[in-house]
Amino acid sequence: MKMKQLTRAHRQIAWLMVVGVLVTACTKGYDLDPGFESLVQSSTLSTLSPDDITCKSSTDGSKFTFEWPVIHGAGGYEVKLFNVSDPDNPVLVKADTVDACHVDMPREDDTNYMVTVRGLNNPKLGNVEKAEAAEKKFSTFSPTYCTIEHDKYTDLKTYFDENPLRTDTTGMLCIDLEGGKEYTLSGDIDFGGRYITIRGNNKNSHAKLKLAAGAKFVTFGSFYMKYMDIDCSNTSKAIVELSETPDDSLKNHVGTSDYFFIEDPIVFQSCNIQNLESYVISDAAKYVVRALTLNDCIVQIVRDSSTPNWANPIINLKKSSYVTDFLVKNSTIYSKIRLTNAPFLTYNGRPKELNDESELQKISFVSSTLYNLSYGTNFRGDTRTQGQKSNYFTVEKCIIVDCGKKNFINSFIRQLSTNPTVSYYKNTYWWNGENVKDSQVCDGGDRSGTALDTDPAFLDPADDDLTPQGEDQILNQTGDPRWYNADK
Repeated sequence: MKMKQLTRAHRQIAWLMVVGVLVTACTKGYDLDPGFESLVQSSTLSTLSPDDITCKSSTDGSKFTFEWPVIHGAGGYEVKLFNVSDPDNPVLVKADTVDACHVDMPREDDTNYMVTVRGLNNPKLGNVEKAEAAEKKFSTFSPTYCTIEHDKYTDLKTYFDENPLRTDTTGMLCIDLEGGKEYTLSGDIDFGGRYITIRGNNKNSHAKLKLAAGAKFVTFGSFYMKYMDIDCSNTSKAIVELSETPDDSLKNHVGTSDYFFIEDPIVFQSCNIQNLESYVISDAAKYVVRALTLNDCIVQIVRDSSTPNWANPIINLKKSSYVTDFLVKNSTIYSKIRLTNAPFLTYNGRPKELNDESELQKISFVSSTLYNLSYGTNFRGDTRTQGQKSNYFTVEKCIIVDCGKKNFINSFIRQLSTNPTVSYYKNTYWWNGENVKDSQVCDGGDRSGTALDTDPAFLDPADDDLTPQGEDQILNQTGDPRWYNADK
């Protein structure tokens, strides 16, 4: 009797082990293990359904992880990821062949995707793949609050006058404009403290927006503009103005200097700003803006000595405001003529309570092209944040031509000091027709030894083409990456 019970127990254990192997076959790759004999042989492999494929985004948003159940008898899996933002012209992002039932793929925000998964032949078992793959479509666009249909509204001011934002919504409200369509802004739109994204709904075909005289967006909350071509030829005002009447709940988050704090970012993402006679942003009250970013943008400045804003900064925070973390990345900011009067960036304040290492001040230029800005004068127009240990300055892989003074770094950080934390890497410093990298070697300056030597020799700046022709720049792919893209 005891022997029979023991035998039965062993059978139960053995059965559980077999079940465990089958359950974990996918992640362990048992179908491909020579020691594992699949029950599916001499067959046509099954096909997954779209619901079988799961997708997870990494914490930093840089990649997907796709997972699916095992296709028994498969000799591996073919996985392809497509960008289908233009449904008529899908673009292959990555293709891979894997043994396990999961794979990592690159990810971008605000993109329409399709992933396909197909089981592959297994000659050893005589199994044959199907031609068709499982297809799953999905999007990384944040949910749309509303779409302003071009057939109904071409003027954003009219739309918001007739369709005010609902008061029962919270969080970021994404307002879509139709890609490739032309809109206007005939007057100010004041979003108050709402978190707003205005975006073209097609990354490959930007929505177009023309600002009328004096028309601007007003906010004291987080504000994004994405995938838009913005024509500023008719206005002498900022694209975005920080409100004159912010809510008192934003006051004195740190310190007691009556500053209003915008804790969430203000971002220009993948925007082409054209004919800018005025400035990108201005302030009408005292603000601490925690993050201001220009990423993947072109800013074309069109000024001369006769224009009203000839001497005003492009980042024009002159009402005692400043930015905690200012970043220009993968962008081009330029003028066809040398702008000799205006600094590029001016802050006019910083609460004294923020001058310590718990409240860092960062100004960064990364992989960007700067041309004809603040020539012969200070690139930064204030000295309120110079020389502090809480200051962080970054200039990496930038092409800087005829910007600031011959010692660009001094005109940028505004005090030659070893106190700030600085980072420089593979920059080009070209000024008045010569390589001035040696002039940047100073306290707080570029001592990295990585500065490039060749003339960037832009292809045709008079016709807005800043493609570098310099050997060092091409070899190291420095400046705005768009100029190395054949489809720019």
